[in-house]
Amino acid sequence: MSDSPLDAVDRHPAATYFALTLAFSWGVWLPVLPAVDGPMVKVAALPGAFGPLAAAAVVTRLRGESVRGWLVSTLDWRRSPRWYAAALALPLGVSSAMGVAMFVLADGLAKGTLRPALAAFAINVVFATLLGGGQEEFGWRGFALPHLQARYSALTASVVVGAVWALWHAPMFVFGVYETAPAGYAAFVVVASVAFTWLYNGSRGCVPAAILMHGMLNASVNLPLQAVGGPSALPVPFTALLVAGFGLSALGLVARYGPETLSAGERRTPTWTGDRPERRATAETAGVEA
Repeated sequence: MSDSPLDAVDRHPAATYFALTLAFSWGVWLPVLPAVDGPMVKVAALPGAFGPLAAAAVVTRLRGESVRGWLVSTLDWRRSPRWYAAALALPLGVSSAMGVAMFVLADGLAKGTLRPALAAFAINVVFATLLGGGQEEFGWRGFALPHLQARYSALTASVVVGAVWALWHAPMFVFGVYETAPAGYAAFVVVASVAFTWLYNGSRGCVPAAILMHGMLNASVNLPLQAVGGPSALPVPFTALLVAGFGLSALGLVARYGPETLSAGERRTPTWTGDRPERRATAETAGVEA
C-alpha cells in the first residue's frame, strides 16, 4: 500500500511547510522583483513576505487540524510582561554593543545622521513588527519550530529553521533588494534563530513576543549603521558585526541552558493538534483504493 500525499504531509509537516513557504514567496518574488526598481521594490516584495504565514495555514488544514485553533494558539499573548521586555531588550542590547563597536571603527558618528536615524528607527519598529518581518513569525516560530522540536533538540531545530529562513531571503540578494553579503547574512539569521528559540521556549510558546522581537531586531540593527554613515564607513563588513553580536548571544544561551531546550522551560511542541477526525476519515477513504 503506497502512502497518499496527505500521509506524507502528516509525517513531515515541517518539510512540507518549508517547501510551501519557498513556493509561495518565491512564486511572488521571482516574477515581480526583476520588474521593479528603486524604493518601490520593497513595497512590491511585501505580498511574498506573507508566504510563511500562508504556508503554515495551508499545512495545518491539509493535516485536518483547525486553522482557527492554530491561530488562537499562535496569537495567545497572555504571558508575563518580562518576556515582552526580553523581546525588546535582547536585540536592543546587541545593537547597542554593535553601535559602540561601530562608533570606534568609524571614528565617531557621521555628521547630521543621528536625528534622521532615530526618526527612521521609530517608524521602522512599527513597520518591521507588522509587515517587515514580524508577520513571518506565524510560520518560523508559530509552526515550524514546535513541529521540529517534537523530534529534535531545540538547538538542532533552531539551526534548521534558521537555514531555511536564510534561504527564503535568497531572491532579495539575487535582485538587489538586500545589499549585504549573502553568506554573512545567512550566518546571522542562523545564530539569531537560537535567540528566538530561547524566547519561544522560555515564554511557553509566545509568538506575539517573537513578533515583537523580530520587529525590534530589524529596526535596531540598522540604527547604529545609519548613525555612522552606512556600511562604507566601516573597515569590516557589517554582517561580520551582526554575526559576532548575535553569535556571542547564541553561544551564551547554549552554555547557560544547554542545547536540548535553550531555555529554563521545556521544548515547546504543537499545542493546537487534536484528534483530527476529518484527517483520519480522509486517510481511511484514500486507503480503500490503495
